[in-house]
Amino acid sequence: MYMRLKSKVGPKGQAVIPKEVRDILGIAPGDEVFFEIGDKEAKVKPVKGRSSVSELIAIVPSKSKISKDIDVKKLILSETSEV
Repeated sequence: MYMRLKSKVGPKGQAVIPKEVRDILGIAPGDEVFFEIGDKEAKVKPVKGRSSVSELIAIVPSKSKISKDIDVKKLILSETSEV
Protein backbone atom coordinates (compact mmCIF):
# COMPACT_ATOMS: atom_id res chain seq x y z
CA MET A 1 0.00 0.00 0.00
CA TYR A 2 1.28 3.46 -0.86
CA MET A 3 -0.19 6.58 0.69
CA ARG A 4 0.83 10.20 0.33
CA LEU A 5 -0.39 12.73 2.91
CA LYS A 6 0.65 16.29 3.62
CA SER A 7 1.37 18.00 6.93
CA LYS A 8 2.57 21.53 7.67
CA VAL A 9 5.72 22.28 9.68
CA GLY A 10 5.07 24.81 12.44
CA PRO A 11 7.34 27.59 13.70
CA LYS A 12 9.03 25.22 16.19
CA GLY A 13 9.90 22.72 13.43
CA GLN A 14 7.15 20.30 14.45
CA ALA A 15 4.84 18.50 12.05
CA VAL A 16 1.71 16.57 12.96
CA ILE A 17 1.66 12.93 11.91
CA PRO A 18 -1.73 12.57 10.17
CA LYS A 19 -4.30 10.43 11.98
CA GLU A 20 -4.45 7.93 9.10
CA VAL A 21 -0.70 7.32 9.42
CA ARG A 22 -0.86 7.05 13.23
CA ASP A 23 -3.68 4.52 12.95
CA ILE A 24 -1.89 2.38 10.37
CA LEU A 25 1.42 2.42 12.30
CA GLY A 26 -0.21 2.07 15.71
CA ILE A 27 1.31 5.32 17.01
CA ALA A 28 -0.34 6.82 20.10
CA PRO A 29 0.39 10.00 22.09
CA GLY A 30 3.66 9.58 23.99
CA ASP A 31 5.03 6.88 21.66
CA GLU A 32 8.49 7.29 20.18
CA VAL A 33 9.24 7.14 16.46
CA PHE A 34 12.41 6.70 14.41
CA PHE A 35 13.18 9.02 11.52
CA GLU A 36 15.22 7.25 8.85
CA ILE A 37 16.86 9.80 6.60
CA GLY A 38 17.91 8.86 3.09
CA ASP A 39 18.51 10.57 -0.21
CA LYS A 40 16.37 13.72 0.33
CA GLU A 41 13.59 11.68 1.97
CA ALA A 42 12.59 10.51 5.44
CA LYS A 43 10.71 7.49 6.75
CA VAL A 44 8.86 7.45 10.07
CA LYS A 45 8.80 4.17 11.97
CA PRO A 46 7.32 3.48 15.39
CA VAL A 47 9.67 2.34 18.14
CA LYS A 48 8.34 -0.92 19.46
CA GLY A 49 10.11 -2.41 22.49
CA ARG A 50 13.86 -2.21 22.75
CA SER A 51 16.02 -0.96 19.93
CA SER A 52 17.87 -3.66 18.06
CA VAL A 53 21.56 -3.40 17.32
CA SER A 54 20.75 -3.06 13.62
CA GLU A 55 18.51 -0.05 14.36
CA LEU A 56 21.27 1.56 16.40
CA ILE A 57 23.83 0.88 13.67
CA ALA A 58 21.46 2.49 11.15
CA ILE A 59 21.94 5.77 13.02
CA VAL A 60 25.52 5.94 11.73
CA PRO A 61 25.56 7.62 8.30
CA SER A 62 26.27 5.10 5.54
CA LYS A 63 29.23 7.15 4.27
CA SER A 64 30.89 6.98 7.71
CA LYS A 65 33.34 4.28 8.65
CA ILE A 66 34.09 2.94 12.12
CA SER A 67 37.80 3.41 12.70
CA LYS A 68 38.34 0.48 15.07
CA ASP A 69 36.63 -2.56 16.56
CA ILE A 70 34.74 -1.71 19.73
CA ASP A 71 33.43 -4.03 22.44
CA VAL A 72 30.03 -2.32 22.76
CA LYS A 73 29.06 -4.14 25.97
CA LYS A 74 32.36 -3.18 27.63
CA LEU A 75 31.95 0.44 26.48
CA ILE A 76 28.40 0.66 27.87
CA LEU A 77 29.45 -0.89 31.18
CA SER A 78 32.37 1.54 31.46
CA GLU A 79 29.97 4.49 31.00
CA THR A 80 27.45 3.31 33.59
CA SER A 81 27.62 3.30 37.36
CA GLU A 82 26.05 1.00 39.89
CA VAL A 83 23.11 2.40 41.83
